Amino acid sequence: MPFALVLVYLLVIVAVDLMTPSNLRLDVFAALAPMTAAAACTYQQTVFVGVLDFCLMVAHHGVLNGDVAVNRAGAVVGNALMVGASIAVARLRRDGEDLLERVRATGEAAQRALLRPLPLRTHSVVVDGFYVSSQREALIGGDLYEVVDTPYGTRVLIGDVRGKGLGTLGAGAAVLTAFREAAYHRRDLESGVEAMEQGLSRYHRSAAYEARSAGAEDVVLRAAEEFVTALVFGTEESPVPEGREAGAVPVVFIDCGHLAPFLIGPEGGVRELETPDPGLPLGLGDLATATRTAQRVEMPAGGRVLACTDGVTEARDPDGGFYPLAERLDAWATLPTPELLERLRADLDAHTGGRLQDDVAVLVMERVPVGCD
Repeated sequence: MPFALVLVYLLVIVAVDLMTPSNLRLDVFAALAPMTAAAACTYQQTVFVGVLDFCLMVAHHGVLNGDVAVNRAGAVVGNALMVGASIAVARLRRDGEDLLERVRATGEAAQRALLRPLPLRTHSVVVDGFYVSSQREALIGGDLYEVVDTPYGTRVLIGDVRGKGLGTLGAGAAVLTAFREAAYHRRDLESGVEAMEQGLSRYHRSAAYEARSAGAEDVVLRAAEEFVTALVFGTEESPVPEGREAGAVPVVFIDCGHLAPFLIGPEGGVRELETPDPGLPLGLGDLATATRTAQRVEMPAGGRVLACTDGVTEARDPDGGFYPLAERLDAWATLPTPELLERLRADLDAHTGGRLQDDVAVLVMERVPVGCD
C-alpha cells in the first residue's frame, strides 16, 4: 500500500510538471517520493522509485537545454543527490531490520531454552497453559515454570521473581536450574525446595550478580530484595488404596509464598487450595524457624489443578479493579482446558485493555487421558 501511494504521488507530480511552464521545475517535490519510500517501503521499492523519479525528471527537462544550463544541471544533480540519500537510508533501514531479526531469533532460541513451550506432558499428567511477558518484544520475563518427568513421579514448578521483565532472568534461571537438577535426585519435595533455595543463594553470591551491582552493600541489599515465590507440585505413582476413587491422582505441593492454586472439579465447581501455613518465598528461607511443609490433595478423575502468578490476580482494569479470577473460573469450570485457557487469556486482555502491568503465567495440570499414557 505505501509503495502504491508513493507511485501515485510521483505520477501526479510529473503530470503537474508537464502542464506547467518549463521554467517551473518540480524536481524537489518529485524527490520527496524516494525519500518517503525510504521510510515506508522496502529497499528494492525505494531503488525503483528513486531511479524512476530521476529518469522522469531528466527525460522531461533535460540537462543542457535552454538559456540557464547551469541551473538545469544543478537541479538534476540535486535530484540525484536526494535519490542517492534516499537509497542509502533505505539500505541502512534494511540492514537494521535484518540485524534486529537475527537478534530476535537468537533471543527467542535462548528464551525457549529457558522456558519450554506448553503444553508439556509426562507419563501421568499433561500441563497446559500460557505465558505473557509485560515487556514488548520479550517472550519471557520474571515468571517461570517447568514440568519434569522423574523416577519418583511428575514434578511441576510455577514461580514469580520479584520484579518484572528481562532483568529478572538471572534469578529465574538459577531457580529453574536447581529445580530441574533436584527433581531427578531428590525424592521428596521438601529437599527439592531446599536445593532451589540454595541455587538462588549461589546466584546471589556469584560474580555475575555482583557485576550488576555498584558495591558490596548494594549486592547485599539487592539479594535481600530479590526473592522468588513458587509452587512446587509432585505426583507419585502408587496402587489405588481402598476408598480412593479410581483414576484419582494424589498431588503433593509446597507453597513458597505464592498464590494458592485452584482445584477444578470434573463436574464443575472451583475450590481454592489454601495452605494453613504457607512458607516464605525462595531467597528468604533463612528467616523462617521451620522448614516448608508439603500439602496433599486428591485430584479426582477428570479434575484439574490451576496455578497462576499474581500478574493474573493483580491485573487491573481502567478503573483500578482487580481481575476476578475465582469468579471467572467458576463460570468456566466445565470447559475443556484449551478453551478455558483461551477464554482466560482473551478476558485478561479485555480486562486490562491489552496493557498488562506484570508478567503472566497460567498452568493447568490434569491427568493424561486414558489410552494416551
